[in-house]
Amino acid sequence: MCSTMSRIAQLFPQRRIPQTLCAGTLNRFRSSTRNVGVFCPYRNDRGYSSESKSRYFKVSVLGASGVVAAMFGSANQTKEDTLKQHIGMCTMHLHQGEPELAKPHFEQAYELLKADMNRTRDTPIPSLKIAYLADQLGNIALQLECYREAINLYMATINGFALNGIERNNRTVTELFLKIGQIYAILGEYKLAEMSFLHCVGVTTIELARENTPNNPKVITLAGLAYEGLGKLYLTMNQAENAMNMYKSALEFAEKIFEPTDPQIPVLLNDLATVYEALEEYEKALEQVEKAIVKAKVSNKPALPTILCNKASILLFSGDLQSARSLYEEVLQTCLKTRDFETAREIKANMKILEERERLQNETLAD
Repeated sequence: MCSTMSRIAQLFPQRRIPQTLCAGTLNRFRSSTRNVGVFCPYRNDRGYSSESKSRYFKVSVLGASGVVAAMFGSANQTKEDTLKQHIGMCTMHLHQGEPELAKPHFEQAYELLKADMNRTRDTPIPSLKIAYLADQLGNIALQLECYREAINLYMATINGFALNGIERNNRTVTELFLKIGQIYAILGEYKLAEMSFLHCVGVTTIELARENTPNNPKVITLAGLAYEGLGKLYLTMNQAENAMNMYKSALEFAEKIFEPTDPQIPVLLNDLATVYEALEEYEKALEQVEKAIVKAKVSNKPALPTILCNKASILLFSGDLQSARSLYEEVLQTCLKTRDFETAREIKANMKILEERERLQNETLAD
């Protein structure tokens, strides 16, 4: 005999929350194909200081002699060169689809940066280049699904920036907090994820609120991504009303900065439909998912099966079992043809729940 709670679990399919809560966002932070540069979509430069700035560590703050300073500078240069070599090998192997060969190089590079991740009073201040290399290695850790290591590297980058005079409200630092929030969300550490996203929202809100300053598209993009991250986070935490507010803000920012055909817009509309469905506002959920379908057909065809599956789930929740079955069967055939096995598995799982609901409905009618 099934318990009441297990019975409920059988009748109500879990909503699909992607393993990577902001997968589209994380993809904007891929590491560079070059073995030296650091790719970041919101910076015009490659992440390095200008040639006018010293590339060596100055230790005057520690009262060290010029000789010691030169020694630290030489050590920093050697460390930079070694990190570049390992990061270059990681990048090459990842682009060739060989993560198992990239892993040893990542581990050696990570070992080189351990002192920067576990700083003491006697730890030398890293050069700005090393801080940026830590950021790039964090991106590699993300691709290797070494999430804890990625957080450590991003935090080392933030600390390295601070020690080199870059303030916490700098846009580059905000990007790092955005990535950290996304990783904490993947790990299920929702409060830490929320704090990271809220930091991004706070910094971008202040910048956008400045008078006589035109709204920077890069800042608007960052704000939208932070709101999107919070929306997915609150939906996962079953805080649907909070998620609703975040998604509406994310969609507003997306419509300001992106083209109407941007592939992220149907994804946001689909997620907004999921929030309405969680609130049992099925008409609004269907309205949003229909908008998502129309846009996905033009700008994001790979996401279309997932969006259609979501529509079928909304129909299922709303009690329109016949329409849900028809749509599930149609999308399942498409997924099997295109080898989209993840969506196909989800459809099959939900169709079992649909069958159970149909059986209960028939029993009710028979009575």
